[in-house]
Amino acid sequence: MAGRWLSGQLTDAVPPLRQQRAGFTLLELLIVIFIISLVSAGFVRLMVGFGGASLSLEDETRRLHRLLTLTAQQAILQGSEIGLLVEADAYHFVLPVKDHSVAFEGDDLLQYHRLPQGWRLELQQDGQIIPPVVVATKEDGTEKEVKQPPPSIIFYDSGEVTPFQLRIYAADNPEPTMIEAKENGEIEVHFQEPAR
Repeated sequence: MAGRWLSGQLTDAVPPLRQQRAGFTLLELLIVIFIISLVSAGFVRLMVGFGGASLSLEDETRRLHRLLTLTAQQAILQGSEIGLLVEADAYHFVLPVKDHSVAFEGDDLLQYHRLPQGWRLELQQDGQIIPPVVVATKEDGTEKEVKQPPPSIIFYDSGEVTPFQLRIYAADNPEPTMIEAKENGEIEVHFQEPAR
């Protein structure tokens, strides 16, 4: 046994360890935050999905509801308003600018989305049907770099939203589903028309 004598006691040849450290380094915390953000982004994409023509009316309604909820949260986190333009068979998120809007950049989930062929959207506000907007698009379906009309629906950074009822009609189903938003930011889904 190799060791040395100190004050009449045999000690190990290994020098004493530094003090135990408490907590985490900044680098460790950043790595954990990065991993969590990757996992949550994947989870949101899994929940919202990208869909296709094979989506059912309920699936498409749930997808849009999740996107609207995500948009409301994103408006709060970014501290800026996010608008929604509703076409007859498509929708997309925009940034409101005075009397017009510009395409929302930076999040693939909030890009232009066209419903399957034969489906349609109907937007109501204050009991009035709002005519669908016409958005200038290129041949590939992406938006042209032009001023778009102002959005009918705005998600505010305070958590409030323009009250609306958005009905989704499928080609093979005369009964729509409905997404309803209240001024306080509460967004609900109705798979059958609520009783009046």
